[in-house]
Amino acid sequence: MADARRAALGPGRSASGRRSATAPSAGIPRIEAGSADGRIAELEARLERLETSAGLRERGRDLMGKVAPPEAGQHFRNAGREQLLGIRAIVDFWIRRIELADENADAGPASRETIHID
Repeated sequence: MADARRAALGPGRSASGRRSATAPSAGIPRIEAGSADGRIAELEARLERLETSAGLRERGRDLMGKVAPPEAGQHFRNAGREQLLGIRAIVDFWIRRIELADENADAGPASRETIHID
């Protein structure tokens, strides 16, 4: 029964729907397990594919160019920059607070003052 189920799923597939560890990567021929040279060749082929394909930024710009004018893209980039500057201001604020707390801790405890009430 289990063999029939595996056959129905197809090669390299498990019952969970995931590829098994012995299944090849998409578009790359299967390499014998344990072959270091084969694994290196597979990784180099994968790297070559990644380096030659358009990155997310280029694909995003192409899509944005099809649906919005260039001025809109400039506004979105400026808005992203402003968000990062806002985060920087928050981080700088908390760094200053930590530094002040460290300085106050290094100064030691405040001396006690006696107040006489007559």
